[in-house]
Amino acid sequence: MKRIPIPRLPAVVACAIALVGASLAVGLIACSGAERHPVAQKVPVIWRDVRDSAGHTAHVVQRGVPCRDCHGDDGFQPPPLEVCSQCHAGVRAPLHPGDPLHQVQTPGCQDCHGFGAKLDVAPTHCMRCHTQPQGNHAAVGAHSKQRCLDCHRAHGAPTLDPRPCQSCHPGEDNHHAGARSCLDCHQMHEASAVADQGCATCHAKQKGKIQVDDRAITVGHATCTGCHAPHQFDRAQTVACTRCHTQQHTFVPAKHTGCTSCHAQHKGSEPRPCTRCHAKAVSHPPAARGGPAAACDGCHPPHALAAGQLAVACATCHDKPHHATAQCLDCHPPHAARPRLEPALCARCHARESGSSAGSGHATCTQCHASAAHEPSKPPPACASCHAPKAQRVRKGHDTCTSCHTAGPHQPKTSPAACATCHAAEARTAPTGHARCASCHEPHSGARRPEKTCQSCHADKAGQGHGKRVECASCHRPHGPGGSPTPPACATCHPAEQRTGLHRVAQHGTCNDCHGAHEPHPADDRATCLRCHTAQVNHEPRAVRCGSCHPFSSGPHATPTPLGRFPIAPSRPGHDAGGEPSVPRAGRDE
Repeated sequence: MKRIPIPRLPAVVACAIALVGASLAVGLIACSGAERHPVAQKVPVIWRDVRDSAGHTAHVVQRGVPCRDCHGDDGFQPPPLEVCSQCHAGVRAPLHPGDPLHQVQTPGCQDCHGFGAKLDVAPTHCMRCHTQPQGNHAAVGAHSKQRCLDCHRAHGAPTLDPRPCQSCHPGEDNHHAGARSCLDCHQMHEASAVADQGCATCHAKQKGKIQVDDRAITVGHATCTGCHAPHQFDRAQTVACTRCHTQQHTFVPAKHTGCTSCHAQHKGSEPRPCTRCHAKAVSHPPAARGGPAAACDGCHPPHALAAGQLAVACATCHDKPHHATAQCLDCHPPHAARPRLEPALCARCHARESGSSAGSGHATCTQCHASAAHEPSKPPPACASCHAPKAQRVRKGHDTCTSCHTAGPHQPKTSPAACATCHAAEARTAPTGHARCASCHEPHSGARRPEKTCQSCHADKAGQGHGKRVECASCHRPHGPGGSPTPPACATCHPAEQRTGLHRVAQHGTCNDCHGAHEPHPADDRATCLRCHTAQVNHEPRAVRCGSCHPFSSGPHATPTPLGRFPIAPSRPGHDAGGEPSVPRAGRDE
């Protein structure tokens, strides 16, 4: 017969009814003379705390099980664990099987069907324990908010009777599932994001393009679903890199159109080497510093350059000063070795200087500009560093090379400034034939060249007459305000009182009439004398030399002539025997 549940009464009323019922039962038994039973114990006060538990509600309230069936007649001590099997011998709990090794304590009936004061111990409250790991079973994560009995049957076989995942997740269109569908990736009670962590476990065992190991998990790419939408792993559904890397400028975007052209998306921070596409051999930086494959991003950081910039500034690594306003790439090819400092390189910018110095001995730029590569403003060495012999001979006024070599060191063969630039007085007074100063003077010392004597040009004058007896400068000056501008009078050296013979005759006082300063000796032949003494044309016609009888010297054969007499008068003063005027000495020298 079906048991009718008794409505729950307030605690005080229930206790009163129980006590009255117990008293009546004892009186009836005594009056009837029936067999005497042990006196029942009073219901303890603790009944108020445990009566609403799941176990007491199911047994006492819903099914009317007498208390003594579980507690016995010796009081209300907690019944033993095996008491449940007295009534429920056929009930098994395969959901919580016993551990044959006794390493884990198997929960008993009272652990789920609570009879104590803790009212949360109920068969449907599995999460009371399963929020924490239980033995070999992890804590329940997913589906912790669902009714456990929707999938689990504690006393049934099979104990697990789950619904199809799509019954609760109809919108999850799964294109990644295998034989076990959702359970290929998901555990039923896994913690949050566990499926993400399991992607590499599976894909590390795959072959070809779908082989993905744990290198795909890096800082910023902590989960696979960060790029791949769950359940949608096709290429079209993959999140674009620029969705997260919005500010990441790409080096030469026209050539590097996609992030995956350099970055293998499943190999973390290991970008493909630049040499995969740029196979050109480079010498900078040298192989000793990692070589081109390891150092391309040292100059070309792919994501750190401003738009349009191709490389970082050379000064990032090289702190050498610039060559004036030139840029490093004007001299240094970016991927080549250090350039050679040769005229062709300098001529790229200094064409005029390079052209004018070619073939001049100054064509090698670094011969003077030793630090020109990075410090062109540094003064070049003095000219004396190469032209020491000349520098040792210079005198004051000639010690600044550019004073004469005004075209500068790049045009050393250009004619230097004229000496008259500084020596104006000497140039102005130089006689004809002496205008070119360097003909006689060594230009650096200013001294007269040893080989350049007056005789070197005036050999005919220096070898005879006065040239053999006195210095040329006694009568002539080569240039300059000092010295005699014209040869002095003969009387300067030959005064009248020192003359001998016919030299003492007054009409013979003009020396140039008979003498040439640079003649070997004066002519005293008949023809010479007749130039002035024309009246004596018939005097001693056979005489060859007039001086034989009319001596001019005071030698032992000279015939003295009274002073003041002119034994042979000229035909006309100032004219020779032929009527031609006598030529002055200066005119003869000229």
